[in-house]
Order: sequence, then structure tokens, then C-alpha cells
Amino acid sequence: MDNFKNLHVLICDDSITNSLVLTKLVAQEVTANIITLTDPRKIAQTLKDQSIDLILLDLEMPHLSGFDVMKAVRSNYDDDQLPILIITGVQGVETRNKALRNGANDFLNKPFDQVEVILRVKNLLKIRKSYLTHQQDNELLEREVEKRTQELNCSIDSLLYSLAVAGELKDDETGKHVLRVGKYARILAEGYGLPGDLARMIEQAAPLHDIGKIGIPDKILLKPARLDSKEREVMNKHTTFGQELIGDNSSILIQMAQSIAFSHHERWDGEGYPNKLKGESIPIEGRITAIADVFDALTTERPYKKAWPLEEAITYIQDEAGLAFDPALIRVFKDNVLNITDVCLTLAD
Repeated sequence: MDNFKNLHVLICDDSITNSLVLTKLVAQEVTANIITLTDPRKIAQTLKDQSIDLILLDLEMPHLSGFDVMKAVRSNYDDDQLPILIITGVQGVETRNKALRNGANDFLNKPFDQVEVILRVKNLLKIRKSYLTHQQDNELLEREVEKRTQELNCSIDSLLYSLAVAGELKDDETGKHVLRVGKYARILAEGYGLPGDLARMIEQAAPLHDIGKIGIPDKILLKPARLDSKEREVMNKHTTFGQELIGDNSSILIQMAQSIAFSHHERWDGEGYPNKLKGESIPIEGRITAIADVFDALTTERPYKKAWPLEEAITYIQDEAGLAFDPALIRVFKDNVLNITDVCLTLAD
């Protein structure tokens, strides 16, 4: 036996007698909840207040015809979302076809056969139940996909962080440098107006900016003094090493990481390396990471220098607008300096 006890059938007929007959018939033969109306103007509010699974509808009614009601219903509900069974005294093939064209799922003439009414009602409720089951299955699948996606993103985050830390182990024992650079980069990306998913991707990729340092000899990387010109030339190769190490990949995230590794030492004025790119020819992710990396380098201790006071580092970054850094991004930096400073202090080594 079909069970429709959780479904709701709305009967609307301006004839009280017809409404009562249909209500009694459906209530006796179908395990569904019945709502009866004689005024079609009340249907819209009923649909707002109550979940309805099937409408039994007359065509000729005062105030609103059945065609008017169907037009309003179909503007919000598809055929399988809310089936409509027309039960009318209006005879003729033309009327039936018009009703079916305009949103009715089925059509019966009065006087109706009670057995036929119940069969049609049950068939339409089965369609509705099938729709609800399909919808529930889709929602479960979406939740499962979302869960798996979150798990995959967590795994990717963990892997990227581990790779970034591997590139920093020689000169950054805590690994917080890569975390800070990622956070700074996201703040700048969001402040610049980049979409949230892109800003998140830059946060993930920016920590890999110095992965190429793996290829730099320790005597240069860990030298407790400033590098001479030849040593600086070797050190600068960490950008191309990083590009080669990350390699080509169809993943947008990996492509972004490669771009950042290669371009984060380019300068707005064209005096950077490795390609002396200038202005907006430098990828936006590289321009963002350049500011994040330099600010973190200034505010932390390195083998060859002490950490700068925050105020001095902030002033230096701002003074480099139009020289080392994109002026538009420096405005974003100034507007978000409190958030950036908070990251600096919270994730301090």
C-alpha cells in the first residue's frame, strides 16, 4: 500500500459540495493530509505557509480562474515539484489541451469517477514522492561531495605547507615565515578586490615562493653577512629553481605557485629579477607575494640582520610604492596595516 502520510494535498473548488466530496474521498482512500479552499485567492498564501505536494483545482471560479492559479504556481514550481490535477465541469478537448499546455499534470471532467480520481491522485503523489526522494539523494550527494572536497582541501593545505616548510628548514626553523607570508598575501589579495576563491588560492600558493632555496648551497644561504655580487647571483637563481621544481601542471593552484616562485622578486620599476618585468606585466600574485615576503623579511631576524621595528618596516614598504611595489597594492597595505600587524604579532617566531 502506498504511504503518503507526510504529503499534503490542496483541494480548491468554489463549490462547497464538490470540495467536501473530494476531501472525503481523498481522505478515505489516500493517506495524505488534506487542505480545502473555496477561494482561489488564498492559494498563494497557503503555498507560502505550508508545503503542498499536489493541487486538485477547478477551472471556473470567481476572482481567479484555474488558469490564473496555474500561471502563478508555475512561475515558482515546475511540474514535478508541484503536480496539478484539474477537475472541472468545462467540457471539450480544447479546454483540456489548454490546461495541459499551461501547467496541469492531469485532467478530469465532472462528474468524475471516484475510482479514477483516486488513481490519478495516487499517480501524481508518486511523482511528487519520486521528486522528493531524488532531491534528498542529491542533497546527500552534495553534502558528501562537500565533505570530501573539504578533506581534500585540508590534505592539499597540509602538503603545500609541508613543501613550503621544507624549502625554509635551513634558515627558518619554525616554519612560521611561510604561514605569515600566506596570511599577508591573502589580506592584500582580498583588499585588492580579488574573488574570495582566488585570494584563498594565493594564500595557499604564496608559502611556496622560496621553495627554490632548496637548490642554494648552505654556505650562501646561511652566510651570516651580506652576500657579494657572485653569491647574490647564485641566490637569485632560487626563483628559476623554484619554477623548475614545482614544474608544469594542469592544476591552477600549482600554476599559481609556480608563477609566484618565479616572479616574487620582480620589481614594479623593472629592476627586479629574473626577467626584469615591469609594472602590471608582473603577475598580480607575484606583486602581492613580493610585498608579503619583504615585509616579513624586514620584521624577522635573519642570519645577516636583526628584525626591524614594525613602524620602520611599514614606512619602508610604503616608501617603495612605485619603485619595488605596485602603488595600488601599497594603498591596500596601508588600509589593512592593522590586520597585517596583527598577523605579524600573532604568528611571531
